[in-house]
Amino acid sequence: MVLLLLAVFQGFSQKKKKQDPKDIKIDSLTKATSMLTRKADSLGKSQTVYYGLYTTIKEKVLLHDFNPAKLSQIIDSIRVSRDSTTSLLAAPIAPLNDSLSRLRKENVMLKAKVDSLTVDKVDKATVVADLKELKVLLDSKILTQAEYDAKKKKLLEKWP
Repeated sequence: MVLLLLAVFQGFSQKKKKQDPKDIKIDSLTKATSMLTRKADSLGKSQTVYYGLYTTIKEKVLLHDFNPAKLSQIIDSIRVSRDSTTSLLAAPIAPLNDSLSRLRKENVMLKAKVDSLTVDKVDKATVVADLKELKVLLDSKILTQAEYDAKKKKLLEKWP
């Protein structure tokens, strides 16, 4: 009896394993549909990112509409212009710094020469005339004695 029961169960299990061709087709179509749905979802996310990139480039960089098919060419041209601008700006900095330091040194040297020339070129007549003017200002009480002495000292320092 046990053998008979095993044989019957085995027969039923084999029949269940055999599926209807329509069921097989439905299962394969269901799998294909779920796979296509996943791909569509990922494409939707990619489209959102792409549209955001397109909008940003259009509104902030190029300031007009452009053909999205040429996006790679546009990005390459922006990269080239950025690199050329950077190289133009970076290259002359070192020579400019050298020139500026050289000009500063020359300026200090020229100022020293001008100062020495003004002290050397003061002649006696100018100093005497300035001293007389100071004396007149002191006598007319426009200058105090302390102011007169300070200015007289400065004038006498210039005497050659």
